[in-house]
Amino acid sequence: MKFAQKAIILVLLLILASPFVLSVVQALSMVGETKVFVYPDKMKVKVSDVFKVYINISDVSGLQGFDFMLTYNTSILDCLALEEGTFLSRVGNTFIAKQEINDKFSSEFGRVWLAIAILGQGCANGSGTLAVIKFNATAVGESVLDLYSDYPHKPDQVKLATCGLVAIPNSAIDGHVVADCSSNNPDPPDPPDDAVDPPNPDINGDGIVNIKDMVIVAMAYGTSVGVPGFNISADLNQDGSINMADLYLVARTFGGHV
Repeated sequence: MKFAQKAIILVLLLILASPFVLSVVQALSMVGETKVFVYPDKMKVKVSDVFKVYINISDVSGLQGFDFMLTYNTSILDCLALEEGTFLSRVGNTFIAKQEINDKFSSEFGRVWLAIAILGQGCANGSGTLAVIKFNATAVGESVLDLYSDYPHKPDQVKLATCGLVAIPNSAIDGHVVADCSSNNPDPPDPPDDAVDPPNPDINGDGIVNIKDMVIVAMAYGTSVGVPGFNISADLNQDGSINMADLYLVARTFGGHV
């Protein structure tokens, strides 16, 4: 190889290795990546203020169900409400397998947990709001709104499932709240009541009741014996049809190990 050719190759390699080019390449690689994020990502409130944050999703394709957790500092914030957003419900009827506010998750932190699936075969695409969380600022200080998933623990992802039970790769982006006054506020509401004990909610046999089991039931929802799409494994109460009772049986121990 001639000296001039070697010199050109060396210059190209140096350019490609430069921080600017690497940052551009990294940014381009992130285009179209599914993100689940707290919006707004930074908030400044006064103590005694009641405010909302939104758990939004962007650039997703074929979403049938999600499962996320979010922790917050209970010395700064009380969680007053956890509600479903419109992203899945605008596609069709949904089922909430887990909707929990735990203000005593640990000595320092509270946790919200929400898991929802579309009933039937519908899937959501694009961007929108998965959930709305209402807080009350109770003291001066700062709190990270840490968005993640568990079972197994993934600090930078939530669980997203397609109609085919395929996990959707994603990035979870936290939020941050600063409060600058002082006040008192009411305690958060109790979590919703659970249903009856399930006979065998771990439908796919992976040892844990999770979004995959919920999606299996949701995909067969409304079917019965002899109808196309009926899945006998999803008929947990063995009444010959897939209905709300079967979904409740999954929800009862959602997140539990079997």
